[in-house]
Amino acid sequence: MDVQKAGMARLLLAAPDVRDSAWMIHDLTFLKLCEVYEHACLRRDVLRCAASKDDAALLKSEEECKSLEAAAIAYIRERQKFSGLGSH
Repeated sequence: MDVQKAGMARLLLAAPDVRDSAWMIHDLTFLKLCEVYEHACLRRDVLRCAASKDDAALLKSEEECKSLEAAAIAYIRERQKFSGLGSH
């Protein structure tokens, strides 16, 4: 699985209500968000599993992941709202 698909999978697990948005696989902005989000999550996961814990770095990494997740979900919802692509 490539980085974009892995990031998309993480996002869709976080926001299952946006799963029916087929346009996402062709949206370059969304795919870039997925890629950046996945890299941030991987860095966070490495910090979580590290033998020597750096709490400050882990906290910063957690915040980055949450922020990127929120940004991507907001992007999806705004795109759905203004394009009529959503099911709501």
